[in-house]
Amino acid sequence: MMAETAPVSAERAHKLTAQYLRNHRLVAASYALDGFGMLLFWLVGTVSWMPALFYTAIGIGLCLVAMAITRLGWNQRSRDPSLVLPLSMISAVLQLLCMVLFPQINFMYVLILFVVYISLTLLVPVRQAIVACIFTSLGMLLALGLSGTRVRIPDANLAEQLVALGFFALTLLRCIYLGTHNTRMTRQIKKRSAELAELTAKVERLALHDELTGLLNRRSLMTILAEEQQRADRMGTKFSTAILDLDKFKQVNDTMGHLAGDKTLQIFARAAQHKARETDRIGRYGGEEFLMVLTGTAADAARIPVDRLRETLEASDWSEVGPGFGITFSCGIAGYQSGETIDSLIKRADDALYRAKSEGRNCTRLA
Repeated sequence: MMAETAPVSAERAHKLTAQYLRNHRLVAASYALDGFGMLLFWLVGTVSWMPALFYTAIGIGLCLVAMAITRLGWNQRSRDPSLVLPLSMISAVLQLLCMVLFPQINFMYVLILFVVYISLTLLVPVRQAIVACIFTSLGMLLALGLSGTRVRIPDANLAEQLVALGFFALTLLRCIYLGTHNTRMTRQIKKRSAELAELTAKVERLALHDELTGLLNRRSLMTILAEEQQRADRMGTKFSTAILDLDKFKQVNDTMGHLAGDKTLQIFARAAQHKARETDRIGRYGGEEFLMVLTGTAADAARIPVDRLRETLEASDWSEVGPGFGITFSCGIAGYQSGETIDSLIKRADDALYRAKSEGRNCTRLA
């Protein structure tokens, strides 16, 4: 089992690492884009070239360090292997520092903080995002106090206004991208949740049903018998067990092949599901043997639904198996006796089935 699951875990880890590296590259590109905006303010005379160099070098350097940590696998030692929270907090510190050092364009750093926290709220728990927001808000007040300025949008001339407007548009585009990314992630989560629910339902069905016939499997039947036994002992209700065995089924496999045998079992199962009462449960007990649990029914009354199934089987279309093909079944029925074990009940039904087989087949015998 370990040998089978290990490759899956390795593949999963490889995909996550690739995703983390892709995210770090996107953040590095974002730093470069912000640096380009600062260069534009240098070109129009608002600030020197230092803000662009300082900001871009630190931001991209931070991303390169994160990528190296991820490639070496050191991020796996953290509770947050994506490094989203620590990288976001370092980015927030960088914005606050730049607000103090370069107050002429502090509005840019406020907008970048806004984008950082939109990203953060999409990727970390709400409590962590709120704590980070409070920390940064207090830091922003401190930064503005240290710089002695207010948040101001450069507008001394048309060029500054156009650059500022361009950065506002860029910020809006990034917010749209993050919203689209979040929508896409939400759709993927919903899709995977639906797939997981479907897979879980399938696993549960396989755990409770026979894969070939779709009927209940032996484990389910034993659970039902135990429940009926408890109900009968507690409330005095009746129930019976019928064991049905397809007559001369071995000859079907030997002469027509196992595929024909499987098809025979499936046609029988469809007939049983069609004719069984709502209160009755039927499942595949093993091989060509089937077991019915007939609730609220004494042994002599259990003949009626069994004979009804026999009639349905005779009228079934067996052309899928072969022309002129047909099959019958023998049945043994035992009514539950207060205080007896499930094994004893099944044995009495099995003994009755043996009598039905020895007395000519295609008949029902009571225990």
